[in-house]
Amino acid sequence: MRDFKFLVLISILTVTTLLGYSVTFILEAPVYTPNDESIYLAGNFNNWNPKDEKYMFAKEYDHYSITVELSGNIEFKFTRGSWESVEKGQSGQEIANRTLYVDKDMVIQLEIMHWRDFVERRQVNLRNTYTGNIKLLKDFYSPQLENYRDVIIYLPSNYESSGECYGVMYMHDGQNVFDATTSFAGVEWSADETAQELINSGSIRPIIIVGIYNKGVDRLNEYSPWIDEKYGGGEGDLYAQFIVETLKPYIDSNFRTLPDRENTAITGSSMGGLISLYMGVKYNDVFSKIGVMSPAFWFANGEIMNYVKNANFEKQTKIYMDIGTAEGNDATVYLEGSRMMYEVLLSKANVELSYIEEKGGTHSESAWAGRLPQLLTYFFGRTSK
Repeated sequence: MRDFKFLVLISILTVTTLLGYSVTFILEAPVYTPNDESIYLAGNFNNWNPKDEKYMFAKEYDHYSITVELSGNIEFKFTRGSWESVEKGQSGQEIANRTLYVDKDMVIQLEIMHWRDFVERRQVNLRNTYTGNIKLLKDFYSPQLENYRDVIIYLPSNYESSGECYGVMYMHDGQNVFDATTSFAGVEWSADETAQELINSGSIRPIIIVGIYNKGVDRLNEYSPWIDEKYGGGEGDLYAQFIVETLKPYIDSNFRTLPDRENTAITGSSMGGLISLYMGVKYNDVFSKIGVMSPAFWFANGEIMNYVKNANFEKQTKIYMDIGTAEGNDATVYLEGSRMMYEVLLSKANVELSYIEEKGGTHSESAWAGRLPQLLTYFFGRTSK
């Protein structure tokens, strides 16, 4: 009889582990949430599917609710059916995965502050953190990638009255460049404030900065021409063509730029650093200045290394490259890749290289913002060419 009771207990525990516990989520959503759209629960329990019908909330008067079976350590977020419409924080910033440890039946009440698509379309009342003359191109179309994205542009404060023409720096991850409300984790590069201060002090020539928004879930695909088995990639050539063949001609036609290569730079961080270097090599007749910050050269088994080794810089090129000693979960991966590329670039003709290793530097917008003055001064300093 004792053995029988023991087996019954084990069976009950096994069933509980397999089926999980009853968890009821009660959500308060932003008042502007469209009435005809559903809210979904996405997490490590459903392969982060942003539109899993089994995890769709029911609308109940002024809130949303769902009861599901879960157990153990749970990570999750709320979406309206895609990662383009994932939840964001109070200031419109990216937020970390929500976490929950489930070891009993429970009721969880949570509030969604904002939705990503509404924040990026600036359809919610958030305080922008712009400095200077900022222009926004909404839903700029890429025929190469067959998608739309916002493009944000910093112009010198005297642009409207000066009549001058300006050099241009194109920057990837445009939503992180000027505005904390759209930036990842609510931290921006402060590129507008930094450029304005350097211009006002006479340290650099007045310039135009073009921030190209990334496409969220397509970011890794667009920022590498090579495919990484785990993370994707493969659309880097189309993305590069979009910038060179569509965006740059538009900017040059609609703003007073100096369109020649001597006055054109391309800059990015992490994967943005990788695609910047790739573009600077492939389109060496377009870009004379390449900004490579905290580059993710490990991506796709380091294919970028072979590409640069086998390439030639046909024209004189300035490259700014930096790395922190505390990058990511394993800083050695970033450091080793940057040091290897440093050696490769040193061997190249027509390359002028500035390389910086920042002790304690992290893989973050704040770190890149801190080093941006050095990059801008190197590229556009009054005495530089």
